[in-house]
Amino acid sequence: MFDELKKRLSSAIKGIVKKEEEEIEKPSKKEGGAAVDVQRHDTADRAHDAQAEKVIESEEPASSGGVHEENAAEAHPGRTGRGKGDAIRLSLGTRIKSKVLRTVALNNDDIAYFLEVLQVSMLESDVAYDTTEKFIGTLDRKLHSLRFDSDNLSQGMIGAVRESLLSILNNNKGSMDLNRLINDSIRDGKTPVRILFLGPNGAGKTTMIAKLAHMLKSNGISCAMSASDTFRAAAIEQTEFHANKVGVPVIKGSYGADPASVAFDAIAYAKSHRISVVLIDTAGRQETNKNLVSEIQKISRITKPDATIFIGESTSGNRIAEQIKEFSKSVKIDGIILTKLDCDAKGGSAVSISDITGIPILFFGTGESYDALVEYRPEFIADAVLPNN
Repeated sequence: MFDELKKRLSSAIKGIVKKEEEEIEKPSKKEGGAAVDVQRHDTADRAHDAQAEKVIESEEPASSGGVHEENAAEAHPGRTGRGKGDAIRLSLGTRIKSKVLRTVALNNDDIAYFLEVLQVSMLESDVAYDTTEKFIGTLDRKLHSLRFDSDNLSQGMIGAVRESLLSILNNNKGSMDLNRLINDSIRDGKTPVRILFLGPNGAGKTTMIAKLAHMLKSNGISCAMSASDTFRAAAIEQTEFHANKVGVPVIKGSYGADPASVAFDAIAYAKSHRISVVLIDTAGRQETNKNLVSEIQKISRITKPDATIFIGESTSGNRIAEQIKEFSKSVKIDGIILTKLDCDAKGGSAVSISDITGIPILFFGTGESYDALVEYRPEFIADAVLPNN
């Protein structure tokens, strides 16, 4: 997962680090200004510089001793020959900066080039344009304000990119916490908690609901599954199969039955059996299918869900954001679960989806087993893209 985004970002960082390290090692400064800006920070460094200056000056022949200025550059290739008095100072700066000075800063041109490469990399990895621009803006400000350890430039650059990525991902978190909602409702006696699921065909919705049932059961919370997909062939049997595998009851009707009535019966069953949570499966539907969208509106009116969750494939790229926006026009969506993250080589939609929809991601599906469920954390994505070594 995230393989392409990880590869592209790592490649961009390696490129800029290699360039800057080459600049640090150059024997002389470029005309028109140094490629890296050098900064002394403390008294110890200044003392070290002064000592180095004395050593180097002791190696320089006195210009008054018959050595003409035009021959100085020939006698000492490290000099730039910009003028009397400048030669020793410039030679000193370039000869000691990689050994004495501790920090370097990227210049404006290098930052601009680096950000351009990152921007293209993120867009090609399915990160949304607006999210990419927000990330680039954050990183731009950070790079202009930071100085890096000249002996550990690579880790410094990774850290800067990682922090900027985390700042975007932390803003995406939103305010909903499904586990807290369930636990608070149980504590306050407001049960059963009703959770309604919707999403497009083939996104792995029923399997994901079973994973959530398994998680709740493992946490000691009782739940039931409502087989309210009465439209797709074998949908009821599929729900039954998963419910039996994870060991929770399933309430079902017949094909062609009103899915809202099945959900209503499931809630009634949960009340009478003191079950804490009802997970309501529904038929997969496209946002353009008006009849099925009207059906989900009816289910929502009758069940009055405590949370409505959209389940979609992370491999859908930025199309999933458009689906969510369209569904949100008809039904209030409280959270997002992305399935098949293990199959998503690009990973960009997971970075940007809640930023562009305004709806928090709650969980990732990362495999076929019932345990392959990961709660959304910004660090999970950042670690996958840029490990914090």
